[in-house]
Amino acid sequence: MKWKDIFLTWGALLLITGCGKPVYIETQQFLLVEGIDLDDDNKLVIYSSSPIFSREAKERYKITTTTVDTVREAKKKLEAKINGNIALGKLQSILIGKKMILQTNVLPYLDVFFRDPKNEINANVIVVDGSVKEVMDTNMNDKGQMGGVIKQLVESTYQGRISVLTTLQKFHQQMIDKAITPCITELKVEKNDLVISGSTLLHKDGTIADSLNNQESSLLLLLQHNTSDPIPLTFHLPAEIFHTDEAISYVSINIRKAKTNILTKYEENHFLIDIQLKVQIELTERMFNLDMEKQGKRLEQSIEEELKKECETLIKKAQKHQIDPFGYGTYVRAHEYKDWMKIEDNWGKALSEATVNISPKVAIKSIGVSE
Repeated sequence: MKWKDIFLTWGALLLITGCGKPVYIETQQFLLVEGIDLDDDNKLVIYSSSPIFSREAKERYKITTTTVDTVREAKKKLEAKINGNIALGKLQSILIGKKMILQTNVLPYLDVFFRDPKNEINANVIVVDGSVKEVMDTNMNDKGQMGGVIKQLVESTYQGRISVLTTLQKFHQQMIDKAITPCITELKVEKNDLVISGSTLLHKDGTIADSLNNQESSLLLLLQHNTSDPIPLTFHLPAEIFHTDEAISYVSINIRKAKTNILTKYEENHFLIDIQLKVQIELTERMFNLDMEKQGKRLEQSIEEELKKECETLIKKAQKHQIDPFGYGTYVRAHEYKDWMKIEDNWGKALSEATVNISPKVAIKSIGVSE
């Protein structure tokens, strides 16, 4: 019986090892970056970047461009241009040109990614402040393979909390959820360098509402309660408070911990949203002289005032465009559901008319290793 089992196992292994044909990486094309944009004639243009594994090739990646009517059609045209089989499921970044997203809702053009289970829905969605062609034409000789560079840049800036991170799946959820509006990483080209310039805010119809710089993006993450990593902020304090010069009246902090309590009410056809924010911070830079023992509390108060002012400005910017990248609609829906049902199809307008108050409380927990 023992020898019979051995022969049966040996025979099965022979059958397994003989199945299928070998797949060589040199014959595969992994589309790591895909770009969607409009050309000068408003025709849909699809760009792709795939690494080259051939030892004989001088370039490390290949850029392919095709003009199409749909993104799915692009796959057929790319297959006619690319040497090798397109391997799905490796996509890391989707670039969307600003011209396109200014004019139309990009979500229908991304539908193909959700239809095929082989596609990667955790790819990062990125708005290009400019054209996708500018990104694709960037000289990457001193940087590396394009797909890896863009992915690492987007994820490192998010980890540093100076920009948002929105995957394809998250973008889809933000577009269909009536209680929130989308926010996407924004990238641009500066002197042949790829730079994360901040975040792009979208209307519910998928078109651009406004852009945020890196400081505003950090505040957005704070208001979204996305504080698993320290949030860096720099404030210019009024020079007269600490008797210093305007040019050096700066203080930089890291928000290490944040506790948020959001209260909602609906009175007289009007929403009230009260945001209570407690943060623990560490000083990372102070450009002016200060006696922390005597004036530490005054510094906390000054940072509180600046934090409140900049958060209020950001919230008012969102209200002006009738958008909600913070997700306050989810709290209204949870706590004021009957009243939410009246305005769920027009939450952006309701938020623009709402009274939103924010009350930060700052506590300095660290001033550095030396004073």
